[in-house]
Amino acid sequence: MDRLSAFIPVLLLTAVIHAGCDNTLEINGGYQERVIVYGLLDHGADTQYIRIQKSFLGENTSALELAGQAGENYYLPEELTVYLWRWQDGVRTDSIPLEYVDGDTLGIDKPEGLFASTPNILYRTTATIDTLSDYQLMAIHHASGDTISAYTRIVWSYYLYFPTRPDTYIDFADTGRITFTCKQAVHAKLYDLNLTFRYAEKNTVTGDSTIHALTWNIFSNKSGTNTEGYSNIAYSMERYSFFTFLAATLEPDTQVVRYALDLQFDWYAGGMELYDQYLNMLANLGINQDYISPEYTNVDGGIGIFSSRHKESAGNIRLGDATLDSLACGVITRPLGFVSAASNPDYPGCGL
Repeated sequence: MDRLSAFIPVLLLTAVIHAGCDNTLEINGGYQERVIVYGLLDHGADTQYIRIQKSFLGENTSALELAGQAGENYYLPEELTVYLWRWQDGVRTDSIPLEYVDGDTLGIDKPEGLFASTPNILYRTTATIDTLSDYQLMAIHHASGDTISAYTRIVWSYYLYFPTRPDTYIDFADTGRITFTCKQAVHAKLYDLNLTFRYAEKNTVTGDSTIHALTWNIFSNKSGTNTEGYSNIAYSMERYSFFTFLAATLEPDTQVVRYALDLQFDWYAGGMELYDQYLNMLANLGINQDYISPEYTNVDGGIGIFSSRHKESAGNIRLGDATLDSLACGVITRPLGFVSAASNPDYPGCGL
């Protein structure tokens, strides 16, 4: 998987339990240690990260709630040995050891939500993930001798129909609807789409220029019709929704002039385990987010989620001149201070 967002958009999918911090937790006979796993493999990522932590099951408190409390809710390097087993046609063909790392030292931020914020312990490998193989997570708990296991099939690459190529243009100024489309992925069942809009700001007082990015989740948790890669995923929306998103997200600032740069579309396709969890939770988060459900787990010997996803992106997509003029001059976004298209006779203004 990409860096835990970690995980990213997404895949492109759970109400996350926020627990207060309490360092006074007493681990005694009334508590039972539970292993909690979160991991999404992505064959397109150069490094795979798996989060494994421990919590404690009490009579009146769930293990997932206690996972959010600060304290000793992580394993030391010598406590667990963690592998990825690769399977092909029912035969185990490889055993890949995972390295124990602190994500804070690697620039990987732990997302807010289920797990306590520090330390940010992860297990990683840079081994290539083979889409023609299946993968099993195996962890050995040395003190107890218990094993923790989870299994997933790898989501394949898939084709983007629209938008698909970089250095092209997109138009949100026309009336009517726009439809985003991709091919369904083999072994995927749940889809997300994020749009990232990059723009520059120039401060008219100081002369300083900065680049910013806004990410818009266009849709989440769209179910595919199959896991064999047949048919397409399509989502339609009103074109003006792009302008209403910007107006709702950006604040007017009379001291800056803004310049639209480009767009990137990130599609996430998530595996069957994510779909099964979604059915259990019926939540409204994306598959590129870090979450675990108390109602669903595919981890034997623990709780959590181990699955696969794959991200396909179309970047460096520009806004057409009509869209730039609408961004600068239209009633929805005019207060935001964007310049018009260079082809506009009144550039950088509107002449209205």
